[in-house]
Amino acid sequence: MTPSMSKGGAETQLLKIGLFLKARGYAVLLISLKPIDEFNGEIGRSGINTVFLKKWNTHFFSNIRLMTNAINAFKPDVIVAFMFVAIIFARLVKLFIKFRLISTIRISVLPKKWYLLFKITSGLDDAIVYNSIASRTNFESRHLSLKGGIVINNGVRIPITLSKRSDNNPDVFTWVCIAHFRWNKDYMTLFKAISLIKDRKFIIDIIGELNNEVWPYEAIRDMGIGNHVRLLGFKPNTAGYLARSDAFVLSSFSEGMPNAILEAMAHSKPIVVTDIDGNHELVQKAGCGFLCEKQNEMAMATNMLKVMDMTAEERMRLGTKGKHYVEVNFGENNVMNEWKGLIDELVR
Repeated sequence: MTPSMSKGGAETQLLKIGLFLKARGYAVLLISLKPIDEFNGEIGRSGINTVFLKKWNTHFFSNIRLMTNAINAFKPDVIVAFMFVAIIFARLVKLFIKFRLISTIRISVLPKKWYLLFKITSGLDDAIVYNSIASRTNFESRHLSLKGGIVINNGVRIPITLSKRSDNNPDVFTWVCIAHFRWNKDYMTLFKAISLIKDRKFIIDIIGELNNEVWPYEAIRDMGIGNHVRLLGFKPNTAGYLARSDAFVLSSFSEGMPNAILEAMAHSKPIVVTDIDGNHELVQKAGCGFLCEKQNEMAMATNMLKVMDMTAEERMRLGTKGKHYVEVNFGENNVMNEWKGLIDELVR
């Protein structure tokens, strides 16, 4: 169960888990609380049974019936609820329908609007899964969930060979940033950092859904950084863009365990990101790049210059550290087997 099937890191992980379990003979039902599917037909092609609820402001009671009827008919042994809204819904359904509940928390901060409902229903979980140590520490120290939650990392597919620069313009340093234009990605700080170093020879490919926003184009024009920034929109496969890049950058001020950084590390790219929970946990342990104070364009620009001024060999050494760390701790097959093991244990 998930709030929606937007093309985000959490939804991607949920779909991976569903596909893995289905391939091993489990019956899988996917329930999306909103009628949002940004996976370009991938869910339909997967053969996973799926229920998309309608808009709640006009279909509240019919959505409740549709959801409860689907769960009753499916008779799940286990429901895995991703993110706060789905967790709250699944907990309330559990008051009337018998199943085991795995609530999975993907971010370190609980939004205020969900605080009360999340707090008073927290005793209904059978297991709690976090995707980072930082999230578990934050929730358990604030008594927002039961003690004894476990961490299951995001699963990442590891490229077979090291990713190398693959275009025909080696004189222009190429950055890549992969993130939708959402409030927490703080693209304005990245744009300001770019404007501070725009005398240098580089380009940054930004891959992510713009959600019909106009301000990014205006900011790029007003800061005079149009020659440095390419807004490429959403791309279903980012591997090619990572392969042709020299380094990865991300300016967000709030993250869980960001898939985009993991994928960049898996492609052996040096990393420049903000010093927030999930980012810190990755970059510090792997030693694969530089952390910047959030919403500090000067710090970001300084660290981008550090990477640009390195030799190719120095950047490759950083990237290799990141790839090794992801391979050991986030390899997709190992992570999916952890999920399978937890589900089997609850069913037993």
